[in-house]
Amino acid sequence: SDSNKDGGIMASQWNLYKAQYKLAQVGVDHGMKIRFFHGKGGSISRGSGPTHYFIKGLPYNALNGELRLTEQGETIAQKYENKVNAGYNLELLAANALSKTILDNNTERRYHPLADILEKLASNSKKHYENLLHEEGFITYFRQATPIDAIETSKIGSRPAKRTGANSLEDLRAIPWVFSWSQCRYHMTSWYGIGTTLHKLKTESPEDYDKFKEATKSDIFIRYVLTNVDTSLAATDEKIMSDYADLVEDPAIKEKFKNMFLSELKLARDYLFDLLEKNIETRRVNHFYSNKLRATVMVDLHKKQIALLKKWRKQKKENDPDVADSQTKLMLSINAIASAMRNTG
Repeated sequence: SDSNKDGGIMASQWNLYKAQYKLAQVGVDHGMKIRFFHGKGGSISRGSGPTHYFIKGLPYNALNGELRLTEQGETIAQKYENKVNAGYNLELLAANALSKTILDNNTERRYHPLADILEKLASNSKKHYENLLHEEGFITYFRQATPIDAIETSKIGSRPAKRTGANSLEDLRAIPWVFSWSQCRYHMTSWYGIGTTLHKLKTESPEDYDKFKEATKSDIFIRYVLTNVDTSLAATDEKIMSDYADLVEDPAIKEKFKNMFLSELKLARDYLFDLLEKNIETRRVNHFYSNKLRATVMVDLHKKQIALLKKWRKQKKENDPDVADSQTKLMLSINAIASAMRNTG
């Protein structure tokens, strides 16, 4: 999750793949069995996604019969609160860990066949993602267009939202970072930079783009990453994004960053369609309608939260004695939206 926060989803996933591939071989070379410890939260940016896709997408010998896993946040209730669900998810985990181990033990070690292309995608998307984070005015936009200041006051995490208390991205932990963007339906942590880097690949290296497109039909790692991006894009809502952007006080900052997000979002959606050749309502029918059903109910929740954020922030400046009541209501709105979205950070 920290690598995703720093460099975006493509750079995070590809560099994790590379690290596991190399470390697994170090273990083989020195006669040591390496066990990787994965933390999986509820959001895509914190390691979520289908368990079987995740395991199948691991590099050669990164599992080797041993896997340590912690599941955090709302995934605990979603996967294990019901006995039938718990049995299903544990069987899915065990069966795929076994099948992946057997497959690796009976095939030759092989690096990813499109490693050069994935390296380009990871590097270029990371640059574009970092450019956003370092753009003048970004911290102001982030702190005003999202409910990060309210989330920082909550008592819902195992650790403080900030490491030292400074208002910097470096100081902010990954959970509140992802949580705040998901609350206002940006979900940018799991798609920003993807559209631009795919556009760059297609225009500058069309042959590589065609190879990548062909690989989306069968390559498990690529399908895993793109499925996760697709899931986040489906939950992203331009109208609600713009409504939260109106909380930004400086018109120039508001317009600059809102346009950056919306243009990158359009690119990401256009290229996912180009790669997968189907609209999301066709390629992910159940997921699409599940989101659509919940989205209609959530509009009023978002309007209520925006109004509460305006009121609460004003009351804090004026030392209004009713600020505590507004904060309680604001926390209830955060909880309601997280429940409807089915993820926090």
